[in-house]
Amino acid sequence: MLLAASFVCQIAGFYCLYNRSAKAVLPKDCVSAWLQNHALSALLLGITELVLSFWLLKLSIGLAAGVLTGAVALMTIGSLIVILFPLFTRGTDARKS
Repeated sequence: MLLAASFVCQIAGFYCLYNRSAKAVLPKDCVSAWLQNHALSALLLGITELVLSFWLLKLSIGLAAGVLTGAVALMTIGSLIVILFPLFTRGTDARKS
C-alpha cells in the first residue's frame, strides 16, 4: 500500500513541476490552470510530494532500496509524462506557452 501511495505522490509531484514549464503543451483544465497561475505554490507542492514519495519508499523497503526504486520510478514516470502528455492534449483545447 505504501508503494502505491509513493508512486501516486511521484506522479502528482512531477505533474506539478511539469506544469511550471514554459515550453510544454499545457491544457486549460482547472487543475493545470491553477498550477500555472500559482507557480510558487506548484513548486512547493511538487517538491513536497516528491519528498513524501521518497520518505514512503524509505519506510516500506528501506533506505538504499527506497532511494534506488524512487530514482528509477521518477525517471520512468517523468519520461512517460513528458512523452505522452502532449499526445493527449493535442486534440483538445491546448495552448503552447
